[in-house]
Amino acid sequence: MLSKLNRIGGPLLIVLAAALWGVDGLLRRSLYTLPSITIVFYEHLIGAIIILPFFWRIAKKESLNKKEWSAILLVSLLSGVLGTLFFTLALKQINFISFSVVFLLQKLQPIFAITAGVVVLREKINKKFILWAGLALATAYFITFPNGKVNLATGSGTITAALFALGAAFAWGSSTAFSRSALLKHSHTLITGWRFILTTGLGLLFVLGMGQSSSLLGVSSGQLGMLCVIAVSTGMVALWLYYRGLKFTQTKVATILELAFPLTGILIDLIVYKNSLAPSQYLAGAFLVLIMQRISKLNREVEGSRYHVTVITGYGRGKQISFPTLNLAIPNNFPHHHGIYAGRVSWEKNSYPAAIHYGPIPTFNDDKPSLEAFVLDQNIASAPEEIDLELVNFLRPVQRYENPMELREQIRKDVEETKKVLGRR
Repeated sequence: MLSKLNRIGGPLLIVLAAALWGVDGLLRRSLYTLPSITIVFYEHLIGAIIILPFFWRIAKKESLNKKEWSAILLVSLLSGVLGTLFFTLALKQINFISFSVVFLLQKLQPIFAITAGVVVLREKINKKFILWAGLALATAYFITFPNGKVNLATGSGTITAALFALGAAFAWGSSTAFSRSALLKHSHTLITGWRFILTTGLGLLFVLGMGQSSSLLGVSSGQLGMLCVIAVSTGMVALWLYYRGLKFTQTKVATILELAFPLTGILIDLIVYKNSLAPSQYLAGAFLVLIMQRISKLNREVEGSRYHVTVITGYGRGKQISFPTLNLAIPNNFPHHHGIYAGRVSWEKNSYPAAIHYGPIPTFNDDKPSLEAFVLDQNIASAPEEIDLELVNFLRPVQRYENPMELREQIRKDVEETKKVLGRR
């Protein structure tokens, strides 16, 4: 399963997970009698139990540092508990009125996610992305609100509802960046497991703190069965797919691709509930699909990633397979996921194209991350002491090969891809 997922683009998995979330409302209809926090607790408990055998094997090999622990704890609190509670409380303030200010403000979630991506992961925002992201948010607005009309006459609780909705948008949006910061160097199964385990504990504390302990025993067998269905579809499994995609998708791109969620919602409204849609919704939906395709192509760009690095001594493995590399000291605060990149190296006022490896080398059973650059079409007699390194495009994740010869063949393909990418610039 994992080997197949390695060949699937991260953006596609983000869209698939978001589409599953769009179906989530159908499954939760039978749970309306339960308090929201009770649902949060049980769906995370069941999800944690299901993923535990897979999580445990990886947890014995991978450990989190303090920064990564902080990120997962924040995600568990913000996205796992508070986001859901805030959004539910917002809807209760206005008696669950559709097309309201709550749904309007929830559409600000991508703005919080993009901002967090810049702050937490130092992602770069260029004019091209701003243009497409702005169009995506505009189309999402017309998808959600027929003919662009928002119901603002929702009573005296509107202001309170608006504040809760903003809180939910912030909680869910910022969690995208914090999740990715933990995913950069770890398995998505590990991070999904910790997310569900920690949220289960936090959810129980909130159940007790909110005086809802009696509701834990008020879950019917039918509701428990539905919670299990949610766990293996729109709950834990959807998040597992999402985290797999997020590992290889920039936060700014992922949050726009998540707009497949409201797109799925209106399709359900049309197909399941037989509700007619406004012409503006059809047009906006078609336009949003085209925009998401365009934005997904921006995912591989790694603009503004330039570093001054020291050349160090390596093991000479690259030379043994006819691809000698410059071995580099990994810079502090290097916010990139493990993988192969097209880029450039510069020294003595000369710039050269390079295929760059960052991460472990599983073919040689080396789990320690390394940073290496194969300089294209250059025979380097004497390696410089320091160079300037620039990452331009992400090519692929790190993979294990059966032997060094298979690795050599893949590096040859990476070199050709690097030439194509850099030749277009």
